Amino acid sequence: MRTTYLTMVFLMVTTVLSVVATAQKDTGGPVELRVVWHTGVLGDYLIQMSQDYTEQTGVVIHGELLPWAKWHDAIASDFAQEKGSYDLVVFDSQSMSEFASQGQVVLLNPYLEKSTKIKATDYSSRALQMYAEYPEGSTNIYALPINQDAMGLAYRKDLFEDPKEMAAFKARYGYELSVPETYDQLKDIAVFFTRPNQNLYGIAMYGSSDYDAVTSAFNNVLWSFGGELWNPETRRAVGVINSPASVAALEYYKGLFNYSPPGASEWYYDEVNEAVSKGMVAMAINWYYFFSAYSDPKINKFAEKIGFAPLPGEKGSDGKFRQYNSVGGQGISISKYSRNVDEAWKFLEWFMSDENQWKWVRGGGQTGRVDILNSPEYAKATPYNSIFPISMSRVKDYWHLVEYPQLLDIYQKYIHLAVTGSMSSKEALDKIAIEHQAILDGIN
Repeated sequence: MRTTYLTMVFLMVTTVLSVVATAQKDTGGPVELRVVWHTGVLGDYLIQMSQDYTEQTGVVIHGELLPWAKWHDAIASDFAQEKGSYDLVVFDSQSMSEFASQGQVVLLNPYLEKSTKIKATDYSSRALQMYAEYPEGSTNIYALPINQDAMGLAYRKDLFEDPKEMAAFKARYGYELSVPETYDQLKDIAVFFTRPNQNLYGIAMYGSSDYDAVTSAFNNVLWSFGGELWNPETRRAVGVINSPASVAALEYYKGLFNYSPPGASEWYYDEVNEAVSKGMVAMAINWYYFFSAYSDPKINKFAEKIGFAPLPGEKGSDGKFRQYNSVGGQGISISKYSRNVDEAWKFLEWFMSDENQWKWVRGGGQTGRVDILNSPEYAKATPYNSIFPISMSRVKDYWHLVEYPQLLDIYQKYIHLAVTGSMSSKEALDKIAIEHQAILDGIN
C-alpha cells in the first residue's frame, strides 16, 4: 500500500514538473509573454486576470500599456525592425490592413482548426469581420476579438428626469426632454443645459488632434448626415469627403463646442472623463470602453445618476434618416516576430475560454463570444450592456487600407484646425480631399 502511495506521489510530482518544464526557456527561466495595449482599466484587468494563468502554467504575462498617442507607433516600429519585443499585440481594427498585409501577425486559422478549446464559430461573425479578418471577406483570421467597442452617449439622468427641467425644456422647445433621437435634439439639449455660471455645460466630446480623437467623434456625425470618407469602389475622396453633406456635418460638429466647457476643442478622453466625473456636463460622447468607470461609484460620484444610450441620427438633405456611429475596440494578435508563438496561442486559448470571457465581461470588457452575447445574463452584467449591441449594429469604420496611418494624420490635422476655428469647414474638407486623393492615386 505504501509503495503504491509513493508511486502515485512520484507520478504526480513528475507530471507537475513536466508541465512547468514546458513553460521554461532554454536558460531554465520561465517563459515570459509580453502584451502591448494602450493604458486603461481593461489593460490593467487583462494583466490582473493573467496572474491566474501564471499560477496554473508558470508562464509570466507582462503588460506594456502605452499612452494612446504612442501605442500604434510603438507596435509599427517594433514590427518594422522585426524586434519581437511583444508576443501578443492589441491594436485598433483599422490597423489590421497595415499589419496583416505585411505578414507581421500570425494567421490563426490553422491554430483554430486544431484547437480543442476554441473555434472560429465561437465568435460573432460581425466581430470577426471587424477585428480579425484580412482581406475583407477572405475569412483569414489574424486576431481574436478582445474588446468590441463603439461610441455612445452618457447623460445625467437626474437632469433629464427632473420635473422642473422637463417643464422648462418643453416650454422652450415644444417637445419632451428625453434622450435625443436626432442630432437636432441633441443640440437643443446641449444649448439648454449650458449654464457657465453654474459650471454646467451641455456636452463633452473630443476635439484633440491626438491619434484618432477628433475624427472618431466627428465620424458619428459625418455618416449620420450622409457624408462619407471616400468611395471604396472608385477610390475617390474628392467630391466625397468634401461633399455638401460632409460640410454640413462638420459645421454642426464644430458648433457643438459652443456648448462644451472652455478649451474642449483640445480635449481627449482624460478631459471628457474628468468632466463627467465632476458633473460638469449633461451629456458626453465617448467610447463604451469608458462607461464602466462612469458607472463605478468608486471612480465617479455621479455613477448612480448616469444613463447610457446609443448615439442619435439625423435626416440628410435627401430626406433619408441615418444613424451610424464609430466602431472602436481591438482584436488581440500574435506577433510574427515572437519567439513564443505557440505559448502565446495557449494563453489565447485560456483567455478566450467561456469561463474567462465571463470574467472579462463582468470586469467591463466586451467579448466577441456569441454564446455570451446571446445570453440574458450578458445584458444584465453592466448598466449599458443591454444597449451596446444596438450601437454595434450601427457601426462604420475608417478606411481598411494599408495607407490608413497617412490618411488618418491628414484627416486629424484638418478636422482639428476646423473645430478650433483656424480654418473653415469647407476649406478643411477640401484640403483633406485633395491630399487623400493623392495618396489613394499612389502619388507621393
